[in-house]
Amino acid sequence: MRARSSRPWFGWLLAVVATVSCQSLPDTPVAPSTPFVGESVKLAGIENDPPESFVLLPGDVVRVRTVSVEPLDAPDLVVDDEGNVDVPLAGPVAVGGLSTSDASAKIEAAIARFDRFARVVVTITQAAGHVATITGAVEKPGAIQVRPNMRLAEVLALAGGPRTDGTSGELADLADLDGASIVRTGSALPVSLGEALRGKTHHNVRVRAGDVIYVPPARGRMITVLGEVGQPKAFAWHSGMRLTTAVALAGGIARSGDGGDVRVIRGKLSAPDVYRTNLNALFRGEGNDVELAPGDVVYVGADWFWTTTEVISRLVPALAMTSLATGVAK
Repeated sequence: MRARSSRPWFGWLLAVVATVSCQSLPDTPVAPSTPFVGESVKLAGIENDPPESFVLLPGDVVRVRTVSVEPLDAPDLVVDDEGNVDVPLAGPVAVGGLSTSDASAKIEAAIARFDRFARVVVTITQAAGHVATITGAVEKPGAIQVRPNMRLAEVLALAGGPRTDGTSGELADLADLDGASIVRTGSALPVSLGEALRGKTHHNVRVRAGDVIYVPPARGRMITVLGEVGQPKAFAWHSGMRLTTAVALAGGIARSGDGGDVRVIRGKLSAPDVYRTNLNALFRGEGNDVELAPGDVVYVGADWFWTTTEVISRLVPALAMTSLATGVAK
C-alpha cells in the first residue's frame, strides 16, 4: 500500500490561507463551541479465516538433504526472485509457490538424473520471504516475519505497539487503531485493528506474507503547532489544554514570530474555521487563554501574508517531527 502523500495537507492549508488572508478573522472562542466527535466505520470482520498453506517464497532460505549412498546436505540455499533454488548437481529448480513436500518431490526428480536412489527432504531454515509490513503510528514500523497462524494483534505487538506520547504530562496514544487498515493483494480487508485488540476473533485475522498494515496517526486527538516557534511539532491533546500550553510545548514563540497574530485552524479540513488570537495580550494579562479542541492547528507567523515557499518551509520540519509525516497529512 502506498503511503499517503503529504500534499493534501499542504494544499488544504494553502487554500485556507488564500481564503482568509484578507478577511477580518474572529477571535478564538475561550472554549471550543462543539466537542470533538470521532467517527469510525463499523467493519464486519472475517468469519471464515482458514490457515494458509505455507509455501516457499522468494527470499526464503532452505536446507536440502538427500538420503542416499552419497548423501547431500546443502544448508543455506536461497529461493531467488524468480522462485528458483540452485541445487547442487541439479542446478536451478523452480520451487516458488510450492509446499516443502512438493518442492522435495520436484528436486528429487531433478536429482534422479544423477542419483536415482536419492530421497530428498526440504526444510525451511529462514522464512525470510514471508514478511508483512506494518507502517504508520507504531513504535517500530517495518517488515515483520510471518509465521504460520500469526494474527493481527501479534504483528502489532512485534511492532512495539501503538505509538504513544507523554509530552503533555499524560501518556496518550498517537495511533488511530480503529482507523487502521490491512491491505491484501491490493484490497483492504473489512477488519478493525482496534476490535482485534479488544478480543474480537473475526477481526484478529491471520496475517499472510505480503500483507501491508497501515496504522494512521490519531490526528483528531492531536494538536499541531507550526510556524515561528522553537520546535514545530504535533503532540497529544488532553482535556483542558490551553493555547499558551501548546505554544510552550512547541518551544515558545521564536524571535521572528508575531505573537500578536496567532491563528487557530479548527474543524473539518474541507471547511475549517480560522480564528485569531493575540498571545502578546495574554502574556500581559489581558484576555483569556483559550482552550484548544482536538485536532486544532496553531500557526504562529512572522507575517500572515506569506508566500507558498515560506508555508512549505515551515510545514516540512513540523510534519517531520510527527510519528509519520505522510499520515498526519491526510
